[in-house]
Amino acid sequence: MLFFIKKWLGAMLMPLPLFLMIFFIALFLLFFTKKQKSAKGLLCFSFVFIFLMSMLPVADQLAHRVERKHLPILQENATQNFDYILLLGSGGIADPSLPINSQLSAVANVRFLEALRLYKANPNAKLVVSGASFGDIKSHAQMATELAILMGVPKKQIITLDNNLDTDDEAQTMSELIRGKRSALVTSASHMDRALNLFYRYGTAPIAAPANFLAKNRLGKTPSHYYAPNAYQLYKSNVAWHEYLGAMQHWLKQRF
Repeated sequence: MLFFIKKWLGAMLMPLPLFLMIFFIALFLLFFTKKQKSAKGLLCFSFVFIFLMSMLPVADQLAHRVERKHLPILQENATQNFDYILLLGSGGIADPSLPINSQLSAVANVRFLEALRLYKANPNAKLVVSGASFGDIKSHAQMATELAILMGVPKKQIITLDNNLDTDDEAQTMSELIRGKRSALVTSASHMDRALNLFYRYGTAPIAAPANFLAKNRLGKTPSHYYAPNAYQLYKSNVAWHEYLGAMQHWLKQRF
């Protein structure tokens, strides 16, 4: 129950729901009270905030700060004799009418490709997949296992952990498995720093293998229409905001 309360609270503190709540409070004050100045101030604040979070420069800056703390493993460095490749869960819906890769989320597919790339360079490694079902007919780990087998990973090389609810659970369970072994940790670049800190807390230090970089260093010119506010930039800001909240929660846990 505590886990789902935490998830609900976290969801409501994301930029869009948070500032929609502020927007509705402002409308209430505007139409049903005499606090016109406060209402107008809140309306302007919520509008400007969402507007900025939907723009490329702001979204990229927020994402870049959380994504570039750990370097990716480039192909020339991919062969490192890993004992384990740890793939953290990232969502999906078990829909038998779709191929298995389409049942996993877009983020899950990008993470999986990174884990598969490292596995191909380290074929003696065990691929560890994780993630609970959250009431679905299959767990995320089971779906990732199916995809791995489809992509040529032998079943005996896969370890399926389907009872982990969140990153803390994953770090604790996986740390018991990899202690004293050489391991690579695959998760989204934005999530990597927080995930590694949890592994450190449980006494292990896998090598970071970040994937799914949202803020990229463009060498050419950026087309002007990219600067228009859009939902994808808001999504990038949302991902970064989620990690800032997660880091704050981790900080509070350490002190209280």
